[in-house]
This record gives sequence, structure tokens and C-alpha cells, in this order.
Amino acid sequence: MSKTTFFEAKTVLFREGEISSDLMIIKAGEVVCLKASKERLIPVFLAKENDILGESAMLLGVPYTYSAITLSRVEVIKIPNSDFEKAMSSAPDWLSDLTSTMVSRFQSTSSLVAENRVIHSSILSEEQYTSSLEIEYKKLLS
Repeated sequence: MSKTTFFEAKTVLFREGEISSDLMIIKAGEVVCLKASKERLIPVFLAKENDILGESAMLLGVPYTYSAITLSRVEVIKIPNSDFEKAMSSAPDWLSDLTSTMVSRFQSTSSLVAENRVIHSSILSEEQYTSSLEIEYKKLLS
């Protein structure tokens, strides 16, 4: 059963490589999603209202492919793996295949972004993503 949870700013929702337990829908606030690459943390996505986190892990049955840290107070609806799997089992095969394909493409894109250390201004600008902020994120994730 899904439940609404609140997190304060600078809270780690999950870490890259951890086993998925929930799919998360952001109802309010912002979450930065970071991918490790060559001892760097690269922001690959900025989640806002109605965005979904953890879909890659949930759909593909793999550990989280990025880390997620709240930037502000965040309201999240958490959907347990078991509820998600139950809903997907009643979906047509083509819908499952479509969502898996889309997630795989997102994973490939975010890996390329991280490998090439591309920081897009729609996530955080070069000026906002300072080395001190990266160090702060690394400390939160350690």
C-alpha cells in the first residue's frame, strides 16, 4: 500500500547501487539525482512535482542506478515493490516492454551524461554545482 512521506532538505532518499525497495512519486519539492563517474558525482536529473524516482531499479530488477538527495522539503508517495509488481503483472506485455525500453534508454543517456561530465543548466548550472557542493553531496552519501 502506498504512503505519503515527508523528507527534509539534504536527505538521501537512496544511493546508487542499493537494492530498490520503493518507487517514489514526488508530490512537492525538488530532488537532485546524481551518478558517480570517475570519482565525481554528476547531476543527471532534477526531480520535481509528479516526477518518478526508482523506476529503473523497479522495472529492470537492478539496484538503483543513481543516488537521490532532496534539495528542499519533499513530499513523496512511496509505492512498495510488491504493489508495483502486482500492478505490472496485470498490464499488457507490450506496455511492460515499452516501459522497460524507455527506462533502458534513460539509463544509457544518464550514463553518457555522467561519463562525459555534462552538467545541463536545466538540472544545475555550472555556477550552482560547485566543487564544495559536490563534496557536500559526497559526504551525505558516505
